[in-house]
Amino acid sequence: MINKYTRRTPGLEKPKTIIPRWVKSKGPEFEREFWKRMALSYWPEIVGKDMARKVKPMAIRKKVLLYHSFESTWNLQTRLLGDKVINEMNKYVGFELINEVRSTRLWEKPEAGDVLSFRAWLRQEEAKIPDFSKERMKTGLNSEEEAGAKALAASSEDDELGELIGRIYRKNIQLNKVKSRHGWVSCNDCGSLTEPGAEVPLCYACRSRREEAQREEIRKVLADMPWARPPEVAEYVPGATPKLVAEQRAMMVQQLAAEVDVNDRTSLKAMQLVMLFRVLPPDQLTEDNVERAMYDLRFSLHRPKDYVPPKRYSKIKLGREGKAAQRAFLHRK
Repeated sequence: MINKYTRRTPGLEKPKTIIPRWVKSKGPEFEREFWKRMALSYWPEIVGKDMARKVKPMAIRKKVLLYHSFESTWNLQTRLLGDKVINEMNKYVGFELINEVRSTRLWEKPEAGDVLSFRAWLRQEEAKIPDFSKERMKTGLNSEEEAGAKALAASSEDDELGELIGRIYRKNIQLNKVKSRHGWVSCNDCGSLTEPGAEVPLCYACRSRREEAQREEIRKVLADMPWARPPEVAEYVPGATPKLVAEQRAMMVQQLAAEVDVNDRTSLKAMQLVMLFRVLPPDQLTEDNVERAMYDLRFSLHRPKDYVPPKRYSKIKLGREGKAAQRAFLHRK
């Protein structure tokens, strides 16, 4: 007798075919709205978890994906990877859902009871975002600006290339005029226009340059004092947060571990690696602390071809001696 719980039902349609057919039956507008919300909901699966943690998709308006990130470096990276994001999202839904990505401000989404109410709220929010492209096309140039564009175009030996350069120059002047009307301010470093609201007006490129310079200063301090904690680093690098210090410490540990041999216990690089990894001052570099740190880093260190991973208890002390060493490590000053 066949068990009814193991009996198969041939011909039973699966949800992955039922749902798309039902959505399509509701009409093209509903279908597009459904796939919009699906794409925004599955953002981490589309772009990856690393990017999803830093970049938040806000909405899709007329094939334009609006996103926001609190970190200028990720704002810039998302713009540079725009084509890849567009391709991945269109590939996920199976048709051209977006053809442009654009940074925008952050807004809070209400809990919508149904698609229609959510759509009405979204239109209201999107209406607050200025459409620079339309305003730019309506913005004219004065005689001096037009003469400059023509002179720039004439300076090229290739007529087609010169015409393209002149067109780009005109668009840039028009866009700067539009931005000025919307209150954009000059960057403190390079003078290009940037969005208002920041304490120190900086464009994405200059902000990234300053952040990288700050990270480099943190690495210099950690190279000189591998045991330095965030408050100590902040004395030498103003604005250094615990998060920034931890990120640079982790990066330096990875780079240094690749240069240190797995059996090395005495070289200067090995000692520096242990101090960075364990945040230990030189006077606490005991043999047990070094052995424990190297054991934990064994998969990151440089390993020769004939290397055999050691057993844990061949490196970590046992019994009373081991417990005493562990207590000393956990309660180090």
